Amino acid sequence: MIRKILVPVDGSPHSVKAVELASDLASKYDAEIILLHVLLRGHMPDGLKKALEIEVGKRTARADNLVNMPQEIMARVGSKKDTQLSIEELNFIGKYVLSNVAAICQDKGVARVERRVEEGDPAKTIIKIAEDTKSDMIVLGNRGLSDFHGMLVGSVSHKVSHHAKCTCVTVR
Repeated sequence: MIRKILVPVDGSPHSVKAVELASDLASKYDAEIILLHVLLRGHMPDGLKKALEIEVGKRTARADNLVNMPQEIMARVGSKKDTQLSIEELNFIGKYVLSNVAAICQDKGVARVERRVEEGDPAKTIIKIAEDTKSDMIVLGNRGLSDFHGMLVGSVSHKVSHHAKCTCVTVR
């Protein structure tokens, strides 16, 4: 029986696909979804930076999305060559990412959706939250927004699937 599904999201297309699959499962089994964004430790990958710039540029979204991100944050995102952001800025961006994917859950009829923003090593944090929440399943994208260094040290999805105690589904 599936009662709780943990879905780590980073704003990548693969994490959005994971949310879509988890939402389908949650709707079918009347399960709760826990959306988790792990802060990127002061660094924003170019992929997320570009996605935010495009999204804010479009200015089209649902009322529950945080499309009206404070202009000073967007100006900083656009101007920082090293993409280093404060913890407050990253926290705000994490909430923005969660807001967008929570809308997918609602559209698919998921009744219970929890949103969490946490700090720490992504793989370890995902595994800890899965254990703490007694999640039956983790659904995550096989590739996120990490840079080349992330590929060398091992992907988050690989680490989670090998160390989590619950079922893990990796979405391509």
